[in-house]
Order: sequence, then structure tokens, then C-alpha cells
Amino acid sequence: MSAPRPRYAVGRWESLWASHPYMSQRILMDLPARKVIAGEHRYDKEWHYMSLPDLEYMQQILNETFGDIFDEPQEYDFKLIDEPPYWAVYPWPWPWVPALTDDEGDVQDKGDE
Repeated sequence: MSAPRPRYAVGRWESLWASHPYMSQRILMDLPARKVIAGEHRYDKEWHYMSLPDLEYMQQILNETFGDIFDEPQEYDFKLIDEPPYWAVYPWPWPWVPALTDDEGDVQDKGDE
């Protein structure tokens, strides 16, 4: 009997946007669900969370062009894992909370509450 297949696959992907050809993405896929569940963009030498529309766009690209990635993620240099990586479960600052204003109309930083 073989060991059960890990639930997740994680790996890097090429840029989603022609205007930023050197931008890198890392994504996490739920293999049984055949779904991209987390992702980040690399720019300004840091990783930044993908927005929900960006995740949906990544899902669309994979579904339309690379559907076999969910069956054979290793063929795309993705690593099979049992648990999501730290960056995928870290609290996600989305949707963005707009700044609050005080009674005098000055914008307050959220940390000033």
C-alpha cells in the first residue's frame, strides 16, 4: 500500500503580467479541490499578498492552459506538502481597511485608535 498523497503543492510561477515580465509569484494549490488557495507576488525585494482577483486570474490561467498541474505538480517543479507554508496562513491584510478620520477631519493611522 502506498502512502497517501499530500494535499497541497507549492511552487513558483512566472509573471502573470506582460508589463512586469520579471515579477515572480509563489502559489499554494489544494490538489483535491484543484484550486489555487494562496499566492504572493515578489516585487521591491519583498513578497506581497495577491489580491482575490489575482488569485482568480491565476486559477483561470491554470485551468485553461495548465490543467494537468493539479495531477502532476512535480512536472512544474512544485513541491508536494502536507501542511500550508507559513506565508499562506499568515494573517492576510485584505480587504484593505480605509483610514479613519477624527472629528476634526484629520486622517488617523489605524494604530492611533
